[in-house]
Amino acid sequence: MAGLVFGTGGTPHSAKSSSTIDGIKCIAELGLGCMEIEFVQGVRMSGEGAILAGEAAARADIKLSAHAPYFINLNAHEPEKIKASQDRILQTARIASLCHAESIVFHAAFYLGDPPEKVYNTVKRYLKEILNQLKRENNRVWIRPEATGKLSQFGILGEILDLCTELEGVAPCLDFAHWHARTGGVNSYQEFASILLQVKDRLGRNALDDMHIHVSS
Repeated sequence: MAGLVFGTGGTPHSAKSSSTIDGIKCIAELGLGCMEIEFVQGVRMSGEGAILAGEAAARADIKLSAHAPYFINLNAHEPEKIKASQDRILQTARIASLCHAESIVFHAAFYLGDPPEKVYNTVKRYLKEILNQLKRENNRVWIRPEATGKLSQFGILGEILDLCTELEGVAPCLDFAHWHARTGGVNSYQEFASILLQVKDRLGRNALDDMHIHVSS
C-alpha cells in the first residue's frame, strides 16, 4: 500500500517569502512531503521559474501539484469563455509539467440552469479536446476535476468518477470540505470510507494508491 503524503495548498505562511521555491524549502523544513502550487488568480509563473521550482522540489524530495485558476467554466454559454477556460487549464498543465508536478486540479464548470446530463456531456467534450492537445504535446500531467461545494457547480462525486472512467488521463480530486458543504455529511469515519469505497468500486483498487485529496480543519 502506498503511504500518505501531506502538504499545504500554496506556500506555507511560515515561509521566508511567498515564492514557490521558498514554499518548497519550508515544506521540507516542516517535515511535510508535498505542496500544491496555487495558480487560482492566474498562471503567473514563467517557464524558467517552473524549471527552477521543479529542481528545488527534486532536491528536497517534495512532490508538487498545481491548482488551476478559479476562472474556469467549461459550460459557459459564450464560446470565448470556453476557449479561455481551456487555455487556463492548458497553461496550468504546461507549467506543472515543467515543475515535474504529477497532476493539476481545477473546478470544471457551473450548471447555469442547464440539465446536469447536458452539462456533463459539454464538460466531457471540452475536456477531451484539452486531453488531445496535451497528448500532442507529450504532456503526461494528470487532469483532476475537483468535487465541488456549491449546488450551482458541476462536480458531484458521480460526475467526477464518470469522467475518470470515460476519459484517459483524468483522475479525481476529492475535496472532503467541499463535499461536506454540499451535502451536510461526510464528517465521520463511515462517511469518509464510503467515498473511498465508491472510488475503489468505480476506478479500481489502484486508484486509492494515487489519490489527490483536499481536507480542511
